[in-house]
Amino acid sequence: MSKKGFASEDFFIEFDDQSIIMKPIFFSLFLILGITQGYAQFFVQKLSQSEIYKADEAYVVLTSGDTIRGSVGTVTLNDGTLDKINIRENDERFAINIEDIVTLAVLPSSSTRFDDMALLPIIRNLKNKEFIEVLPEGGWVFFEKIQLPGKQERYQLSQLMNPGFDSKIKVYAHPEAESTGHTKVSAITLEGLRDNTYFISVNGERVFQISDFQYRKRGFEKLFTNCPALKDKKLKWKEFPEDVFLHHQKCL
Repeated sequence: MSKKGFASEDFFIEFDDQSIIMKPIFFSLFLILGITQGYAQFFVQKLSQSEIYKADEAYVVLTSGDTIRGSVGTVTLNDGTLDKINIRENDERFAINIEDIVTLAVLPSSSTRFDDMALLPIIRNLKNKEFIEVLPEGGWVFFEKIQLPGKQERYQLSQLMNPGFDSKIKVYAHPEAESTGHTKVSAITLEGLRDNTYFISVNGERVFQISDFQYRKRGFEKLFTNCPALKDKKLKWKEFPEDVFLHHQKCL
């Protein structure tokens, strides 16, 4: 399996006297962490569902328990989220509705455009071998069907933002989230580093929405109950990925 990483717009970054040109193609997470010499927790870049049709490969886990793997045919969207996908497996074509999907995984092609980096790694000081070890290999992007908050029974596919450390808390992209963060690397400003809201599921329960203010005020109550490793920490939105990973590693 070929390894693919994440994409960004053209920019020039210089780290420790090493100059690297980053093109809008995939590059390995390990390369990112290696050249920065800082290991951190982060949420992956968002992939618009309108880009799914460009995937090199995909597989769908169905509610029946079966898995269909193959190439992507047509994709039907409803308000920007996937409603139906066609998968070609060998010589067969499968038309799959969202009602029948548990998980959709896609392997993006080099022409796929990711959104600007959402919650970019806090890459300055942390060295975390444990984080690298839990990350999925191969560049796969995962979407899962979630039941939306509210009184009505509504479902949609949403991108899983913390694959590899999602056994207790799952963080999903919110379709109406806005990016509010930026940072500078070697005098270059990188935009789109932090979304202002996510969908969250704790221990497999129905998702709820959380934002910056809610996280700072109710994060312990909503997410991190019975977690001694976090009880004395002042919650900050920019450190949300680190907190989720620490909970995955240290808490029940």
